[in-house]
Amino acid sequence: MLHVVSYWMDFLAEIEGVFDKFSGRQLAEFYTKKIDEFLIGLFNSIASKKPLCLIAIGGYGRAELAPFSDIDIMFFAKDKTDPEKVEAILYKLWDSGLEIGHSYRTPEDCVSEARKDIRTHTALLEARFIAGDKGLYNYFHEKVYAELAFRKQKNFITSKLREMEKRHLDFGDSVYLLEPNVKEGRGGLRDIHTVLWLSRIAFKLGGIEQLSSLISGHDFKRLMRAYDFLLKVRFCLHILSRRRNDVLSFDTHAYISERIGFHDSKKFSSSERFMRYFYLKADSVSEVRAQISGLCARQWIVEGVRDFGAVKRRATNNFIVYRNVVIPSGSISSMKNPERIIEAFHASSKTGKKLSHNLREEIRKNLLRIGKKARSSSKAAGFFTGILRGIRVYETLKDMNETGVLGRFIPEFGALRSLVVYEPYHRYTVDEHTLLAIKNLELLTATKYRSLMHLSDIMKNIKEREMLFLALLFHDIGKAAGKRHEEEGYKRLKNIVERFNIDVEKRQRIEFLVRNHILMSKLALTRETEDPEIIAQFAEAAGDEESLRALYLMTYADMSAVNPSFWTEWKAYLLQELYEKTLNYLRGVRRNKDVYIKGILDSYNGSGREGLKGFIADMPERYLLSTPPERIYHDYSLAKSVREDDFALAVNDKHDGTTEVIIGTWDSPGLFSRVVGFLSSKWMNILSARLYTGKNGLVIDKIQISNWKELWWDGMDLFIKNGLKEAVSKDAHIALSGERKEIGGKVDVFIELDNETSEESTILEFFSSDRHGLLYDVSALLHEKELNIIAAKINTESGIAQDIFYIQHAGGKVNGLKAAELLASLWKTLKD
Repeated sequence: MLHVVSYWMDFLAEIEGVFDKFSGRQLAEFYTKKIDEFLIGLFNSIASKKPLCLIAIGGYGRAELAPFSDIDIMFFAKDKTDPEKVEAILYKLWDSGLEIGHSYRTPEDCVSEARKDIRTHTALLEARFIAGDKGLYNYFHEKVYAELAFRKQKNFITSKLREMEKRHLDFGDSVYLLEPNVKEGRGGLRDIHTVLWLSRIAFKLGGIEQLSSLISGHDFKRLMRAYDFLLKVRFCLHILSRRRNDVLSFDTHAYISERIGFHDSKKFSSSERFMRYFYLKADSVSEVRAQISGLCARQWIVEGVRDFGAVKRRATNNFIVYRNVVIPSGSISSMKNPERIIEAFHASSKTGKKLSHNLREEIRKNLLRIGKKARSSSKAAGFFTGILRGIRVYETLKDMNETGVLGRFIPEFGALRSLVVYEPYHRYTVDEHTLLAIKNLELLTATKYRSLMHLSDIMKNIKEREMLFLALLFHDIGKAAGKRHEEEGYKRLKNIVERFNIDVEKRQRIEFLVRNHILMSKLALTRETEDPEIIAQFAEAAGDEESLRALYLMTYADMSAVNPSFWTEWKAYLLQELYEKTLNYLRGVRRNKDVYIKGILDSYNGSGREGLKGFIADMPERYLLSTPPERIYHDYSLAKSVREDDFALAVNDKHDGTTEVIIGTWDSPGLFSRVVGFLSSKWMNILSARLYTGKNGLVIDKIQISNWKELWWDGMDLFIKNGLKEAVSKDAHIALSGERKEIGGKVDVFIELDNETSEESTILEFFSSDRHGLLYDVSALLHEKELNIIAAKINTESGIAQDIFYIQHAGGKVNGLKAAELLASLWKTLKD
């Protein structure tokens, strides 16, 4: 055992010694040879009574092992009457500590098990002789392999294509994930394996070198370079992790990029450059896989099916639909005309049909013909905007991106191809994120999700949706500059709209959407939208209802494409709230305030209508704008209780599963700090806090809590009420129990003081790792600095706190030395 461990450590050291000299395939062959030598020695050290051979199968059979790959072997014999040698070898393997998958099969076993299980069938196709009776192995190859490879090919091909589709869905269904699986993901090693298996069965090819007979020389070279690269990346992952690990997680990027030889540039880090190179290689694999799977599907699955698509029908002047794909109506050589290339994709979007394989290949050959002249062509621009009016917008733009046409026609977008920008929550490359945003927007019109029906209705009635798609396509083009992308993107957009010769009104709308594409999400998630100034500023920025609707839709599309779980009901609620308030403002509701208040009073069925009138007049204007009438009635009832007992509490369950705690009391210095301190001391997670202070000092604080139901126990409501009543006392002392542990990972601290947005208050915004008691620490610091909290917006997600406070000092904004002191103290609080 000690000898084997020592041998293994020496072997890993040998890999390190040759790593920089060898390609990925050479490393895999080197490792495989070492395993071969070990198993040959072990096999030959034990005598056999009957013919037996040892066969490598699966990845080991392909000679494609990484340091912690599965090592699968098969003992092969014509019968199992002599199991002693197999058992002896297995005992030694178990003693060695190696994880080896094994089987003991006869010819009948091989065929029977392969027919039952597609994975066993596939693994046996990779069979390679290691040791033992060579004649027995020849018998396996002549009889068993022939049975598996040359019978029932259609069943195998159909199963493999279905398995591939399911695997792609299970692993993100995109080449352009920021944390891809090198082996199983789209464009990964498993796609290369699938190409080999399909070509072996469908076209009776041998090794990977014979693929050159099916694909172009250029594509074959790209595939082989990608194969080498992916194997070397997988070796890096295994060496770094010291275990089987095929996921390029964020924490591996820096090590692997340095190990393979990538360096920082002026714009991008070595990690970003490495990942961009990875996507280019994975994309090469994906293109070849699509070619081979398409050939197999046409030859083995489509053949024999009655052809209902054999009727030709015109799509555009130069393209027709035939056999369910788009083809040229004339010579394929017409693709040398760059305008004709854009027209081909217009035909695809218009009809909902894909381009034929031959047409796609011809377009690839003529990519370089798309130059300055084509980009400025009004005819080409017309075809492109026609694509955005079609029934296949996302799929067509995706095809254009994959073939390289989109990047050639709009080079500003081409700069985003496979671009990695590390941002919180983002899962995709910039170009993939953009295309997914367009997909999500396009799907709105047919959605069946109740939570999206509100947005769906807006999308169905939006005017000139092609302008919205254009804005979405260009919204992140500034990221290619590695700077503040909103401003940089706006500059680049100017050149595009001029080339497309878009009229002034439409141009202004596109420019507005691109320049402000994060404005709505920023206001909804990080600003106090109950502040009339915020609503007014946002309404002024939108200008009209149509621009507001377009920005709302664009914000949804952008956020929903960050990652599959980034769009939540809570965010949807905040955005809809902002949209509706701003829409009402634009329609003049705010200008009819007296009429609005009269309507509230006339609808009130309780006693004390004059008291309600006085309550509304006492509360700040933003309270009236942000609170529906039915909630005003409840708050008025709470206010009456405060006048009797100096304190009142209401607890309401929200539709999104959170709980709203409404506290009524009289204002006093440090009140908010004591309230959140008490709630934090009871391990309550605060999502949002909205503070309203009346002219006579009445306070109504509305605090959203995410885990109230999880913590709830019989009697908790009364316990919290008594605790909060004590906490609002000026003399209350708050002590947090437990360790101040970070809830999420480390993030860079960001702090900003904004004295321009609000006329009366300073807006304090910070971004940091969340931890237990963080909100209390910050609010206590503000109280200590004699700063009054006018309003607060709390947003905590995935362990990251992004909190906003509207604060005042001595009734005005925080300026000068006071601002500098606050920044220094807050920085220390957040960093500790």
